[in-house]
Amino acid sequence: MRASSSFLLRHHSSRRSLHHIRTTASMLSPRRPPTPYRVEQVGSSFSSSSSSSSSFSSMPSPAPAASPSFDLRPLTGALGAELTNLDLRTVIRSTEAANKVRQAFQKHAVLVFRNQAGLSETDLLAIAELFGEVEARPVVKAQYGLPKVHELVREPGKLGHYGEVWHQDCSYMRHPPLGALLYGVEVPTFGNDTVFCSMELVLQTLSPAFAAMLAPLRAVHSAFKMVEKDPTATYLDYDNVDHPVIRTHPETGAPSLFVNPFFTKHFVGITEEESRPILQHVFKIMTRSELQCRVRWEKDTLVLWDNRSVAHQAIRDNTRERRVMRRVEIRGDLPR
Repeated sequence: MRASSSFLLRHHSSRRSLHHIRTTASMLSPRRPPTPYRVEQVGSSFSSSSSSSSSFSSMPSPAPAASPSFDLRPLTGALGAELTNLDLRTVIRSTEAANKVRQAFQKHAVLVFRNQAGLSETDLLAIAELFGEVEARPVVKAQYGLPKVHELVREPGKLGHYGEVWHQDCSYMRHPPLGALLYGVEVPTFGNDTVFCSMELVLQTLSPAFAAMLAPLRAVHSAFKMVEKDPTATYLDYDNVDHPVIRTHPETGAPSLFVNPFFTKHFVGITEEESRPILQHVFKIMTRSELQCRVRWEKDTLVLWDNRSVAHQAIRDNTRERRVMRRVEIRGDLPR
């Protein structure tokens, strides 16, 4: 079980199709590696050194308006970008700006927006709806009744209960989220960062034989692998579901691994004991820093990530200060 030492060279050149995996037409257009560029306003249109062929024609577009310019800076060579000089409330009102932000999301998978002061719950819902249908459902506990804008509050001295293990949100759902946004209302003066990992790159580090072994497999995901049920709560009926171990991104066509230590129990038809060493090998690769980006939280920061190809983990290193976040999840598709 060895990780290829040449994946960085493959990442910074055109990504080649993974011929050792079951090649399909949808796998022939993987996400390109991030390159720095500046988006500038030219009259009512944009010019940039990066573009995307996706039109997002199936998504509703906001009414046309004057298009603001913004700057984009990749966070790492693996994934993530920070967009600055941009008020997200203008993006809601501008078709062109919304399309450019969607293109950046498709390319970088994790977007960070700073200085987004005073975003209301209505604003957060409108921003999420630029990428798909907002979903009124839980973060981890599968309970009824949570609002579409879910407030996460941690008081001083309290330990976090969820999110501090690598995971893809709600992979135990038949249709896991497309992604989610998280908005910092009140954040500690230091610490409590969020780390993201490209599951496309994790797949690329595997040897051809190891990846070929995983290609036909499906894995069982459970909401209650690491979370105990509350006997007083009402739960939705999705204790277990199985998904392909390697899924194809529906927009970029890129293959990525879709397993995580929080919710993935075992491979279909293979016992937990037999699955464990294989899964643990993959989970160990996820901890490699060259496959990650790390987001430092500030008040009024909004982060959006693609749950289909990115795993994430919350860092619990400061429990002395209050933390208040607002979260919105976006409905996803059936992994294929």
